Amino acid sequence: MAPAFFVPSSTPETQEADYADLAKACGVSLPKPVERIFSITYLHDREEWTATVGEQLAGFRVRYSRRRSREIERTTRLFDPAVVLAIFAGIPYSVFTNQGIGETRSRWANPFLVGSPTRMAYFAAAGART
Repeated sequence: MAPAFFVPSSTPETQEADYADLAKACGVSLPKPVERIFSITYLHDREEWTATVGEQLAGFRVRYSRRRSREIERTTRLFDPAVVLAIFAGIPYSVFTNQGIGETRSRWANPFLVGSPTRMAYFAAAGART
C-alpha cells in the first residue's frame, strides 16, 4: 500500500509549499490531494523504468539472443542515482528528481517527461484506513 503523501527532504511544515514549487517548475497545476502520484512505471527505449517518490529510479532491460537454435533471454537491471521528488499527471507526465541538486547526476533531464505510464499508484488518501 502506498504511504501518506510526502516530499523527500521536506519537513511536514514545508512539504506543501515545496510540492507547489515542484509543480510550478514542471509547468503544471497543483494536483488535489487525492490525485497525487506516488509511483509510475513506464517504457523508454525498450526498457521498463519505475519512478517512485523517495526512491532512486530503477528498471530493467530484456534482450534476446540465439545460441544453438535456442532463444536466450537476458535481463539486465538498471539503476539511476536520481531520487524522485514528485510525479505529476499530464500529457505527458512530468517527473522531478534531485538531478542537479547538490552533486546528484542522472541520465535523465530534470524534470523529465513520460508518455502514458503502464502502471500508476497514488499516495494513500488522508484519513484512509490501512
